[in-house]
Amino acid sequence: MMLRKSVIALCGLMVAAQVSARDIDQMRAEFTVSLNGDQTRGVNTLTIDRNREQYHVHFALSHWLLDVDQKASFTWQDCTARPDTFNYKAKALGVTREERLVFDRQTDMVLYQDKDGDQLLSTEGGVFDPVSFFFEARCDLMAGKQAFDYPVLRNGEIKSTPFKVVGEEPLKTGIGTFDTLVVERDRGDSKRKTRFWVAPELDYLLVQISHEENRQLAVTATLDKLSYTLVEPEDVVAQEGQPTATE
Repeated sequence: MMLRKSVIALCGLMVAAQVSARDIDQMRAEFTVSLNGDQTRGVNTLTIDRNREQYHVHFALSHWLLDVDQKASFTWQDCTARPDTFNYKAKALGVTREERLVFDRQTDMVLYQDKDGDQLLSTEGGVFDPVSFFFEARCDLMAGKQAFDYPVLRNGEIKSTPFKVVGEEPLKTGIGTFDTLVVERDRGDSKRKTRFWVAPELDYLLVQISHEENRQLAVTATLDKLSYTLVEPEDVVAQEGQPTATE
């Protein structure tokens, strides 16, 4: 459960890697995984593909403790994410868990599906899946905010998900050493700790995530390989200049 939640967060903040004036067009990244400080053979892979305002994100984790496959689709415009679908499948110690979210903007409802059946929940006021809200978090970081909070649908419940910037430090990765912002999930008085290292010189890309469940159990994923392209400014202008169905 702890590792599953950590890699969901990892996928999320990775998609937040964009430059303020130019969004990501495509991304391919790999992360190495360590358990209690010892590197394992686990590998995280992340792909992002853009089709105009629509984004498709695919995250996969292959680890001896856990296999994860996670996909999200949402629209993105002017630092605002509007989720469409979210699919999650994980297998740990022979037990498989699946979730699916389908958002309906016309009714302000979301369909949540898991092994226990279907639920309809209101999204009035704005609700995110576990991936899309990190796009807005990236905007907040680039705007210089030190704390931010989003309503996220997890495990059939809409929960507040706060973060805060707690410092800066250099970090060594598989593609070099970068000066990073350290962002922490604000869990109040809980001893559990989840931290993210974000590199401004890599367009505010996440380069590491670490989760400590307790003194005996800690998981860290660090960027090892990366390739990505940004949307060219002329593509954005052309897209904004095209007529809509109501014009």
